Amino acid sequence: WYQRRVREAVVSTQSTGVGWTSNNHAGGWVRIALAPYGQHKSHKAFDDNVMKISCYGHDQRPGGTVYGDCKHPCNARPGCEYQAYEEDNARFDTTVKIPHNLADGDYVLQIKSAMSSHPHFYYSCAKISVTGGNPSLTCPQDKLIVAPKCLKGTAVELKEYTKNSKPGKFCYNKDGPGYIDADMYRVPKNVQCDPRITCAVSIDGKGCKNQDRMKDITNDWKPEQVCGEVKPAPAPTCEDGVKNQGEERIDCGGPCAACPVTMPPTTPADRVYSKFDFQKIAYPSEGYLNGNAIVHVRHKVNGWNLTLFFDRKVEISQYWGGKLLSVNEFKTVYVFKNNSWNGRLGPGSKVTVGFEGKFDLGAVDSPNLMGKDFVQS
Repeated sequence: WYQRRVREAVVSTQSTGVGWTSNNHAGGWVRIALAPYGQHKSHKAFDDNVMKISCYGHDQRPGGTVYGDCKHPCNARPGCEYQAYEEDNARFDTTVKIPHNLADGDYVLQIKSAMSSHPHFYYSCAKISVTGGNPSLTCPQDKLIVAPKCLKGTAVELKEYTKNSKPGKFCYNKDGPGYIDADMYRVPKNVQCDPRITCAVSIDGKGCKNQDRMKDITNDWKPEQVCGEVKPAPAPTCEDGVKNQGEERIDCGGPCAACPVTMPPTTPADRVYSKFDFQKIAYPSEGYLNGNAIVHVRHKVNGWNLTLFFDRKVEISQYWGGKLLSVNEFKTVYVFKNNSWNGRLGPGSKVTVGFEGKFDLGAVDSPNLMGKDFVQS
């Protein structure tokens, strides 16, 4: 594990780039945590103060990643460039915002990763000095640590990163909790730093030196590029067609208008069912979901539609007990209709619609059912 320990002075509310060397490996995740200096010798201090989980990275070029390996620098992002969008997360770096509610003083920023097929975690850290915060500002602790969908390959399961990990009580907005990636488009303070560091660790030293600006790194102990002016990326909006700034879905939810809910309007008096159960078996680390919707009918039905509304994207690949009638563009609302053999139902009868599907590896938990309905067609 090739690493450099550095010290950096930052102002609370600024963004800073965080990068790591590929070491010729690809796939998996990186956990980033921040703890006060003096508490940094305790694993628990970092476990209780997680900032985010990001992708470790992989070479996205054709043939660049094979069986969890790539040739360093593996198309990692060079100095003078930075991660400006959440989806651009496969280049061995990320951008983090220093919380508003930190007291002045020294902190240790830690990254934790098992990368590729390594069975154990490796750690690296940087000491940073923070000024200008507002420690009187308090923010609640989030319930979940959300992680992006990453190339897994043969890497350690995501659940091993989230086990014993808790989001820190960080305020990323001057008035409250905010969102760590909301200002990711802004140029980080240390944009000149080049996390690729050196070709000395590459299995293809000659090829490494021919990669973008690798020859310009003249000091392995202070790997930097001469940048000139680095212009920030366009600020995110609720109309840019990108899921960013803490949006629930593309351009809706979070700081944008609420996401539309396209559920058939019914009132309890209109309902043809007396009970609607939903059972699921989920494996969050694998992104697998098996579900069964069980409806107990109270009125005679001659043809029916069943609707399931999930809180995030689910890609249903197989289903039974009904036909798929429609699915919305976000793959969060699925409408099923009866088969020819189970469309006529009498009072007290029961109908079951089951499915198998995949969901993005993100939250610790699996998708939840936010809405459901069963109506006569």
